[in-house]
Amino acid sequence: MNDMLISGIEAIQAMMAPALGISATALLLLNMHNRFSATINRIRLLTGERRKYLVRMSENIDAGAYEQFRYSSISSQIRMMTLRCKELRNAILYMMCSILLFVISSLLIGINIFFTSFLLRMTPLLFFSIGMIMVLMGVIYSAKDVINSYRVTEVEVKGDT
Repeated sequence: MNDMLISGIEAIQAMMAPALGISATALLLLNMHNRFSATINRIRLLTGERRKYLVRMSENIDAGAYEQFRYSSISSQIRMMTLRCKELRNAILYMMCSILLFVISSLLIGINIFFTSFLLRMTPLLFFSIGMIMVLMGVIYSAKDVINSYRVTEVEVKGDT
């Protein structure tokens, strides 16, 4: 922005620019929340199934080779899915922080209309840039989750064959 007074329309346009970042990040966040919820539900189901095997073993009921193998497979899946939950949690938190930073940068653009100084002019760009770095971190954690979800599937398939 230059030192000239800008119009209301230009101010609104400048303030709405970070809204694109908010919208795009919110779509990614929706996907991650769904995956996170599905992962947590799957862990709960596997934990319940593992408890049944534990009760069976504690009652000294002879568990067959398949049941012991299944118990081991379930335990491995739970460990791997817990890691997935941590990665998804990190991705979600990074995405939420980025949305917060995009909102703050939008507000700072509005503040820049009334108060001008070099430092104040640079802060919206700084907040927006940090927000974009947060989006990048969220995407990296999300990609790690995709890789781990495939690994969990491999363990489950091996356990059923």
